Amino acid sequence: MTETLVIQTERFGELSVPETDILHFPEGLLGFGDRKEFVLVQEAAYAPFLWLQSADDPHLSFVVVDPLTFVPDYKVEVKPAEVKSLDLDDIEKARVLVIVVVRDDPEQITANLQGPLIINPDKGMGKQIVLLSDRYHTRHYILREAEASNEEPSSGPTEESES
Repeated sequence: MTETLVIQTERFGELSVPETDILHFPEGLLGFGDRKEFVLVQEAAYAPFLWLQSADDPHLSFVVVDPLTFVPDYKVEVKPAEVKSLDLDDIEKARVLVIVVVRDDPEQITANLQGPLIINPDKGMGKQIVLLSDRYHTRHYILREAEASNEEPSSGPTEESES
């Protein structure tokens, strides 16, 4: 039987979360290396956005979203070592999310497309990687991108070759 953990949060109050829903980020997130356990919280009113809530710090949560929602041609190349560190047997099974900064003016909402979160949903493991491409930015205006594009979403992350 799955154990349920009670997580105290500033935004959502007390959450009862199945232990299997905890995401372990062994290296933490950039700037928050000491916070290693998180849970995704979905509130219908905020769809398609989710909250990445720290299981250790009630005051720490991030708004996240699947980048394909706003940037249909978004591609993440994940290094073989990163795939291995997430215990992924198939990179296509990874879930990719990006951290969003929400502002009062929706036109000013940005997403960090250069530092995506790669999650192995089967193992409950995650890692924030830094893309070396100059194609994406840490402050990408997602609504502007969505308005400019009518393309179909790509298939998601791909594994880099070891060359």
